[in-house]
Amino acid sequence: MGLAVVMRRDLVAELLRGPMALAAAGAVTNGFNLVMNLVLARALDPAGYGAVGVQTSIFMILSVVGNSVLTATVHRESAEIGDTRRERRIWIRQLRNVTLVGVLLASLLALALCEPVSLLLSYPHPLAIAEAAIAAAIWVGLCVERGLLQARGNYPALARNLVFESAFRITCVVVLVAAGLGVNGAGIGLALGCLAGGEHARLAVARTPSLIRRSPSARSRLRGGDDVVTPTPTATGPIPMMPAAATPRRTRDSLIAEASVALATLVPLALLQNMDIVIVGWRNPDGVGSYAAISTACKVPVFIGLAVANFLLPEAARRRKEGLPAGRALTMALVCVVTPGLFLAAVGAVAGHLVLSLVFGPKLAGAAPDLWVLALAMTYLAASLMFATYLLGAGYRKIVWALACCTPLTAAVLTLAGGDIGRTAAAGLACQAFTAAVAGALVYRLHHRHFAAAGDRARDEAVRLADADLAGAAPPPDPARSAALGEPPAARPGSGAYEKTVARRRPAAGSRIVFAELAPPRSSSGRRPGPAAPAADAPGPASG
Repeated sequence: MGLAVVMRRDLVAELLRGPMALAAAGAVTNGFNLVMNLVLARALDPAGYGAVGVQTSIFMILSVVGNSVLTATVHRESAEIGDTRRERRIWIRQLRNVTLVGVLLASLLALALCEPVSLLLSYPHPLAIAEAAIAAAIWVGLCVERGLLQARGNYPALARNLVFESAFRITCVVVLVAAGLGVNGAGIGLALGCLAGGEHARLAVARTPSLIRRSPSARSRLRGGDDVVTPTPTATGPIPMMPAAATPRRTRDSLIAEASVALATLVPLALLQNMDIVIVGWRNPDGVGSYAAISTACKVPVFIGLAVANFLLPEAARRRKEGLPAGRALTMALVCVVTPGLFLAAVGAVAGHLVLSLVFGPKLAGAAPDLWVLALAMTYLAASLMFATYLLGAGYRKIVWALACCTPLTAAVLTLAGGDIGRTAAAGLACQAFTAAVAGALVYRLHHRHFAAAGDRARDEAVRLADADLAGAAPPPDPARSAALGEPPAARPGSGAYEKTVARRRPAAGSRIVFAELAPPRSSSGRRPGPAAPAADAPGPASG
């Protein structure tokens, strides 16, 4: 009873310290974004507001490079490769230096390519494209620091960093746009926010020690002398699996491998999140402002999901190292993103036009009838994000191929919608629901495989112990003696009926708990009867 109460308290503490803290930070940042969009919608004309939406979408797509580096950093820091402080400091310093060089090169490349890209997209603000690319490069450095915070389990500091970066970025955007810089001011504010957020996170990392991990086979002695596995403070699943063996690799090789897999997963997710507004701006420039309004409002579950993913990714990676599933962490993450998404869809269905008119103004409320449809689509996308993050942490790479198939299909369907807002929202809902179903099926398959493996190991161990118990508890079978004593066939060792009786008492395939005691009962002395004593004329040790 006492252990159950303690574990329940640990669960509540973990929930408040991890996903709920990050979900609250995500909600606060969404509130800041709402204020920013309210100001921008009134400070800019519909074309300018739509241009800011396109610029933000370009940044979100390019920022997946930083998110993939974040994933690789979490895996590298959680892998216990290079345990000493000196080795950790060396590889972290090297990664920061490489990131700085990458920012400089990306900035030069963005300034050189912004003109042709703007012509390709029919986008009238080429410098805004360069600003989005530079901000995405700076974002990589911020993701490195956030990855270290995640791997070290400092979720409160991570939540504070999310709020600080969002507040600083939005303040810069509002001030620069109000100063008359327009779309370019929004891009400069975006880059400044990423820069300040990275420095804030770096200071938090300097104050956060690395986690001290214990082997999942560590045991503690409880009352009664039973050995039980000591639960780790952040364990989120009760069923042990075989731990993943950590292969010592060079830091650069391991980071490149992990970042490549993460990039192949996060690029499709970023496209699924932002390609709709880019396609509408391309096919229907006059309606992009109204669509940007409902798109911004419907991104609430996705932005909360991006915050909660900062908890789910390191938890899944840590469980993988310990040989444990993270199903409970995934469930908590899904609750945190699905609940606000369904609430937003309900509000959009009942009072969508009123909400958009109050927040963005009547001139941007033309797409209000499709608000609830797009809200459901983004809720499915948030669920896909949680599934993909969980599978990335668990090292299950089939999600890469699933997203590689779903993303081009979604792009084709959205393009066929022709830029019409209603058809685009409906097509997005169908495609996002299909993608979430595919990702959820992969999660189910992974868990089914883990449960089956755990059940097989438990059954094999129970059979082995039962056979050893039977072999040590009875004398060698003597069918002739059993027949002479008139024992029934089921009690004669060596007979077919006896083997069937023993087989029935063994755990069946798929069993996880053995209830039957196959050995003879204990005697009054507390010991089980051992093998038969030697005959009187047989040599043997003298009995004491």
